[in-house]
Amino acid sequence: MKRKLIPPFWMLLAGAVSSLIMYSLHYETKNMLTILLGVLIVFYMVGCLFKWMLDLFDRQNMPIVEEKEIVSEDELAEAMAGMDEGQVDVES
Repeated sequence: MKRKLIPPFWMLLAGAVSSLIMYSLHYETKNMLTILLGVLIVFYMVGCLFKWMLDLFDRQNMPIVEEKEIVSEDELAEAMAGMDEGQVDVES
């Protein structure tokens, strides 16, 4: 599916927002980097969970494909042998 970019997008968006907020509040660099690392890891996991949920919903919404019965040529020939020429099989 085309959802492989969801986790990195969430991670980078949350990292950018938290970096801007921490920079405007004048955090120290060491504290800012440790908090940023935690935010990146947590939001990557949130993105993976979100992607997993969307994939699960797609699998549940897919139509169920019923397997049709495969009839061999011999069985088809036997079924046709019992019919007269020009007769139509109504059971199929």
